[in-house]
Amino acid sequence: MKRDDRKTIRGKGWKRTTSIALDKYTAISSAILEVLTTEPMSFSDVVRGVKRRVKSFSGSIAWYTITCLRELESQKKIIRHKTKPVGYTKKNS
Repeated sequence: MKRDDRKTIRGKGWKRTTSIALDKYTAISSAILEVLTTEPMSFSDVVRGVKRRVKSFSGSIAWYTITCLRELESQKKIIRHKTKPVGYTKKNS
Protein backbone atom coordinates (compact mmCIF):
# COMPACT_ATOMS: atom_id res chain seq x y z
CA MET A 1 0.00 0.00 0.00
CA LYS A 2 1.38 3.42 -0.95
CA ARG A 3 1.85 6.05 1.72
CA ASP A 4 -0.89 8.17 0.09
CA ASP A 5 -3.35 5.37 0.88
CA ARG A 6 -2.88 5.86 4.64
CA LYS A 7 -4.44 8.30 7.12
CA THR A 8 -2.32 9.54 10.01
CA ILE A 9 -4.15 9.28 13.33
CA ARG A 10 -3.25 11.76 16.07
CA GLY A 11 -5.20 10.98 19.18
CA LYS A 12 -5.58 13.90 21.58
CA GLY A 13 -2.73 13.66 24.08
CA TRP A 14 -0.92 10.89 22.20
CA LYS A 15 2.86 11.13 22.01
CA ARG A 16 3.09 9.05 18.83
CA THR A 17 0.94 8.94 15.74
CA THR A 18 -0.20 5.86 13.88
CA SER A 19 -1.76 5.35 10.48
CA ILE A 20 -4.58 3.29 9.03
CA ALA A 21 -5.86 2.61 5.52
CA LEU A 22 -7.48 5.75 4.13
CA ASP A 23 -10.51 3.89 2.73
CA LYS A 24 -11.25 2.35 6.13
CA TYR A 25 -10.82 5.70 7.87
CA THR A 26 -13.18 7.35 5.38
CA ALA A 27 -15.86 4.66 5.74
CA ILE A 28 -15.79 4.53 9.54
CA SER A 29 -15.41 8.26 10.20
CA SER A 30 -18.30 9.08 7.82
CA ALA A 31 -20.49 6.51 9.59
CA ILE A 32 -19.52 7.93 13.00
CA LEU A 33 -20.53 11.44 11.95
CA GLU A 34 -23.87 10.08 10.66
CA VAL A 35 -24.51 8.18 13.91
CA LEU A 36 -23.58 10.83 16.46
CA THR A 37 -26.12 13.33 17.71
CA THR A 38 -25.92 16.25 20.12
CA GLU A 39 -26.91 13.90 22.97
CA PRO A 40 -24.03 11.83 24.44
CA MET A 41 -23.81 8.27 23.12
CA SER A 42 -21.83 5.44 24.70
CA PHE A 43 -19.04 3.81 22.71
CA SER A 44 -21.05 0.62 22.29
CA ASP A 45 -24.01 2.59 20.89
CA VAL A 46 -21.68 4.31 18.43
CA VAL A 47 -20.23 0.93 17.33
CA ARG A 48 -23.74 -0.52 16.86
CA GLY A 49 -24.70 2.45 14.68
CA VAL A 50 -21.50 2.20 12.64
CA LYS A 51 -22.04 -1.54 12.08
CA ARG A 52 -25.52 -0.81 10.66
CA ARG A 53 -24.09 1.70 8.19
CA VAL A 54 -20.88 -0.01 7.05
CA LYS A 55 -21.36 -3.08 4.90
CA SER A 56 -18.75 -5.69 3.95
CA PHE A 57 -15.97 -4.30 6.13
CA SER A 58 -12.84 -6.36 6.73
CA GLY A 59 -11.40 -5.73 10.16
CA SER A 60 -12.65 -4.95 13.63
CA ILE A 61 -15.28 -2.23 13.41
CA ALA A 62 -14.90 -1.53 17.13
CA TRP A 63 -11.12 -1.02 16.81
CA TYR A 64 -11.46 1.23 13.76
CA THR A 65 -14.28 3.14 15.48
CA ILE A 66 -12.19 4.02 18.55
CA THR A 67 -9.25 4.93 16.31
CA CYS A 68 -11.40 7.21 14.15
CA LEU A 69 -13.09 8.71 17.21
CA ARG A 70 -9.66 9.75 18.50
CA GLU A 71 -8.76 11.41 15.20
CA LEU A 72 -12.15 13.15 14.92
CA GLU A 73 -11.70 14.39 18.48
CA SER A 74 -8.27 15.82 17.65
CA GLN A 75 -9.85 17.55 14.62
CA LYS A 76 -12.50 18.99 16.98
CA LYS A 77 -15.33 17.44 14.95
CA ILE A 78 -16.63 15.48 17.93
CA ILE A 79 -16.55 15.82 21.70
CA ARG A 80 -15.57 13.06 24.11
CA HIS A 81 -17.33 13.55 27.44
CA LYS A 82 -15.43 12.33 30.49
CA THR A 83 -18.47 10.68 32.01
CA LYS A 84 -18.97 7.10 33.12
CA PRO A 85 -19.40 5.54 30.64
CA VAL A 86 -17.59 7.87 28.26
CA GLY A 87 -20.02 9.61 25.91
CA TYR A 88 -19.46 11.01 22.42
CA THR A 89 -21.38 13.79 20.67
CA LYS A 90 -21.15 15.82 17.51
CA LYS A 91 -19.63 19.21 18.03
CA ASN A 92 -22.29 21.93 17.96
CA SER A 93 -21.81 23.97 14.82
